[in-house]
Amino acid sequence: MLHVGLTGGIGSGKSAVARMFKKRGALVLDSDRIVRELLKKGNEGFEEVLAAFGKSILAGNGSISRKKLAAKAFADEKSRKKLESILHPLVVLKRRVIIKELKDSPKKPVMVVSEAALIFEAGTGSEFDKVILVTAPEEARIRRLVKKGWTEKSIRDRMRTQWGDRKKASLADFVIDNGGSARETEGQVERIWRALAEGEG
Repeated sequence: MLHVGLTGGIGSGKSAVARMFKKRGALVLDSDRIVRELLKKGNEGFEEVLAAFGKSILAGNGSISRKKLAAKAFADEKSRKKLESILHPLVVLKRRVIIKELKDSPKKPVMVVSEAALIFEAGTGSEFDKVILVTAPEEARIRRLVKKGWTEKSIRDRMRTQWGDRKKASLADFVIDNGGSARETEGQVERIWRALAEGEG
């Protein structure tokens, strides 16, 4: 069973690429989904994040509001690093547990694709057999996120916290240019899928 990391900057289209791999038979693990689980009341991340950022991040029902948490955590670099220092180790541990369970399963998938934005920034590249980077021109990424309701300022603020594509490309095993049509991206995914399935990666 191959464990492949799928990364890319905000708005690059990681999720769309992940769906293309899923269509071909990969099992997809979404780090954002793992974070949402960790932040639920009673789970590992809830108390730690609450202690670090205070009750102002809570929603009316007592759960952590991801919107309020993001506003606080991304207000400055120190706060962002504090949140990352809490969540990244928990995500890695949770992912390791899931991967071990899958490997021990008699019906293990041929490939697991873990979608995560900060694989290189977090220093977790060694967790994967291969890492795929999804790229797209900055303006295309901004357009996509504005359509989803982001403000341009918040997008650029988030972009500044992530490494540039050139730096990440030098560390990745494969790079997918997602700046063109879906058909073009599908073609790249197919080539990488075949290379990995045949052990050429």
